[in-house]
Amino acid sequence: MAAVRQAGAHTLGGMYKIALWMLLRDRGKYLALVCGLSFATLLIAQQGSIFLGLVIRSTGVLQNVGQPDLWVVDPSTRYILETRPVGDQFVGRVRSVPGVAWAEPMFSNYANVEFRDGTFKRVQLIGIDRSTLIGQPPEMVEGSLEDLRAPDTVLVEESSRPKLNNAKIGDVLRLNDKRAVIVGFCRAKLGFESNAIVYTTFDNAVRFTPVGRERVTFILVGVKEGLDREVVAADIRKFTGLGAFTPEEMTSRTIGFILYETGIGINFGITVLLGFVVGLAVTAAIFYQFTLENLRHFAVLKAMGARNSVLVRMVLLQAGVVGLIGFGIGCGPAGLFSLQGRRPGAELAPYFPWQLLLLTFVGMMVCIGLGSLLSLRRVITLEPAVVFK
Repeated sequence: MAAVRQAGAHTLGGMYKIALWMLLRDRGKYLALVCGLSFATLLIAQQGSIFLGLVIRSTGVLQNVGQPDLWVVDPSTRYILETRPVGDQFVGRVRSVPGVAWAEPMFSNYANVEFRDGTFKRVQLIGIDRSTLIGQPPEMVEGSLEDLRAPDTVLVEESSRPKLNNAKIGDVLRLNDKRAVIVGFCRAKLGFESNAIVYTTFDNAVRFTPVGRERVTFILVGVKEGLDREVVAADIRKFTGLGAFTPEEMTSRTIGFILYETGIGINFGITVLLGFVVGLAVTAAIFYQFTLENLRHFAVLKAMGARNSVLVRMVLLQAGVVGLIGFGIGCGPAGLFSLQGRRPGAELAPYFPWQLLLLTFVGMMVCIGLGSLLSLRRVITLEPAVVFK
């Protein structure tokens, strides 16, 4: 028996070939395993990417403004789209804080564009400072940003054209019953609600939208070179009583609000968990049945002196091969779906980073490992004498 074991140790590669032969021999169950794991992988990866995309979209205007070092808002603000405006006098107070290089007001609110047929469309109206244009859109597509300084002019986000009856430069919009002339088109990332985005100057924005004495939604702040943003933010909070946050802190507050104050995280979490359960159930049921049908082969190997550790590795090899193939097939459509969502104006903007790919892989490997436990137990407790029955 010791000689047989020693010979078996030198033919470990042959044992693995036998394991793959057993796996591929029954094509029906092999394809069922691959399809089930592919579907589970697709469900986890796709729903995960959609969830991440929605979370990023929830940051709204933060996606499109890269100039400021600090965002100054009402101290009770928890979410970028749930704000309380402050008075114009706070802009001057912020500018007087030591360490502040510049501070400009920004307006963000919703307005209605009315059409001739009586219908209307809700848009997000963003107003930026007329002189510095701080807060401007990331990219101009058509027209000139300088034209925005003229009275009653607006820029429209490019993907919003169909929502505004395929508007073009020179068209006049009826914005909250006021005249607004389109002077260009820009490219910017849409927000959580996918409303059309319209840019104008701060003065135009407060004229287009009825507001009270508090008109400033955000105060965008630049910190003097060489100074710590956190120190300047603390001084702003101390001298003005407002909240001052770095872009990263504002993003974290917004994402935290979405995760903990809405049901989005729970809903997508349930879907991802469902994908994991589907993969686990498919793996456990089909793989166990597959192992039962091959017990006679494992019994022969055991009778020939194969150790349990070798048989366990054979089963894990079979599970790993099926898992890797299913993972690769499932991630393919999820990746293509994410690429389609990256085109400008897409209603869904999934985000598929490598971390999500790695997490999906780990999840599927855990799923396969758990699904193989019944098969492993059956093989380990197998009596070699069963081959003679």
